[in-house]
This record gives sequence, C-alpha cells and structure tokens, in this order.
Amino acid sequence: MAGAAKPFNEDQRLAALHRYQVLDTAAEQAYDDVTTLASAVCKTPIALVSLVDEDRQWFKSRVGLGVSETPRELAFCAHAILQPDEVFEVRDAQLDPRFAGSPLVTGEPGIRFYAGAPLVTADGLPIGTVCVIDREPRALAAPERKALQSLARQVVAQLELRQAMAGLELESMTDPLTSLWNRRSLDRRLHAAWNLHVHEAAPLSLLMIDLDHFKRINDAHGHPTGDRVLVQAAAIIRDQIGHDGLAARFGGEEFCVVLPGMDAGTAQQRAEQLRRALEDASWPDVKVTASVGVATAAADEDGSPNVMLTRADRALYVAKRDGRNRVRHFEGWF
Repeated sequence: MAGAAKPFNEDQRLAALHRYQVLDTAAEQAYDDVTTLASAVCKTPIALVSLVDEDRQWFKSRVGLGVSETPRELAFCAHAILQPDEVFEVRDAQLDPRFAGSPLVTGEPGIRFYAGAPLVTADGLPIGTVCVIDREPRALAAPERKALQSLARQVVAQLELRQAMAGLELESMTDPLTSLWNRRSLDRRLHAAWNLHVHEAAPLSLLMIDLDHFKRINDAHGHPTGDRVLVQAAAIIRDQIGHDGLAARFGGEEFCVVLPGMDAGTAQQRAEQLRRALEDASWPDVKVTASVGVATAAADEDGSPNVMLTRADRALYVAKRDGRNRVRHFEGWF
C-alpha cells in the first residue's frame, strides 16, 4: 500500500508537534482517561491517542494494542490529518484500496474499522488523532462521532496545559535577569550531582564566584549599569563552563557553578580561566573582576551538598581576604 500524502503545511505541522515535547514520554493518566472513554463510548476494543511524526505514528496512550508506534506509511492517522475538519472513517478496510493490502489489516491487529478525530492545535495544525479501531466492519453513529471530536479537543487542551506548566516550571527555575538557573534550581541540581558523586564514586567540584566591589558599581554608575554587568558576567560564566557544568545565580552579585566529575586540580584551572575571562572582558562602563572559591569532594569522600556550599563560600572569603581578583581552593576552616 502507498502511504498518505504529506499535508501542504508539513514543516509547520511537525514544528508544532515537537514544541509540545510529548513524543516518547511516559504514560499519563489524563491521556489514558481519553482512550478509555473513547473505547467505551464507541464500543471498540482499540483506542489510541496517536501523534504523527515525520516517519512514524507514536501512541501517547493506547487501549487494546501492544505496540507503542508504527511506521507512518502504514498509519491510518496519516490520512486522517489530511482532513483536519472532520472525522476520518474507514468502515471496512478490506474493501478500501488504500488499506486492503496493509499488514495492519491482513495481520495483527486485523483492522477492519477505523475512525480518527484529528488533534488540531490552536494555530490550526493537525498533529495526530484520537482514533478508535475495531476488528469488525461498522460505522460510527452521529453521537459517537461527536464524542470522538470532543475527546480530540480535550487532548489538545491537555497538551496546551502540559506545555504551559512546563514553561511555568522553567520560568520558576531561572533567574529573570541573567537567564541562569536560580537558587531553587541550583539546590535541586546540586543534590542530584551529589547523588551521582556518591553512587558512582566520582569527584564533584563547586565554584562560588563574587563580582568584586559590585556595590561601588551600583553606587557610582546606577543600577541599570549594575544589571548590564550582571548579564554580561553571566554570559561569560556560561560560555566558560559550557557543557561541563551548571551555572546559577546564587544571589545578588554571586554566582555558583556545579562541576560533576571534576577533580580539584581541574576545577582550580577552570576557575582561573573563568576569573581571567572576566578580568580580560571588554566592559562598556566599568572594569570588572571577580573572586572565586573552589571546593571539591573527592571520589570517596563523605559529606553533604550543603557542606560543599559552605566550603566554597569559605574559599571565596579567603580569596576576598587575600586581595580579591583571585582563586582560592578550600584548605580548611582556619
């Protein structure tokens, strides 16, 4: 059998689907409730929430079917999304030349009847269906067809809610000025890195960074200039750390960097590179330097993530006491 044609707006359709970040995620009760209802209302043994990706259809929820995806060229739903304003219905697949030779018809699950209500996003893009399948030929009654369309609208509403909640969570975990992770996110990720340190017996390092004499910058040049300095400093820290760690705004003019798997010597070198990058940067209003404290938990070392923060803060205190614009590694409390 030949697969369905691609919609005229396929690129936009795929972009809309991927924005939801729902493909290959775990089962969720809200979508399972939809397939349970669809199966019961339409009296079919199989019901699916199907999302049509570039080369496959993937099932966010399924009742009566063992597989989680099938190739797109076999997908009845790939035909359904070509008519986003109506329920696509195949009353007997064995009599339909588009589907009669499909292995989904001639083999398992033995599809004879199919009906799919397209999932249409707020900007009019069909990304999949709520569909029902039977192993006997039949037709939907008008109330069943209407119910299927209602359930499709509920799935889209759930996807929109899911996306909105993800956006709110991200917003709640980032610093609005610098776009680095905030203190709340730092706490969560530091604890996760600590657990990895314990379970894999790997080193873990932490940098505490303070912009030197930042209050003088605010007092002499104003808070807008201070904000510009913080934004630029955050960008430099992010670039210097790259994918090796996680950078967060700790509060005020302080930043913190978590470096999983990094030993003391390497962390000290990285801290010095970062300090030098801040010192050598082209600042539009005022010269900026930073002091850096480094703490490291060796692979076999006990302790806690909270104590690591205190160690890094102590090392930062020593760096500032010794004249600022320098790096100090934690060597003890006195």
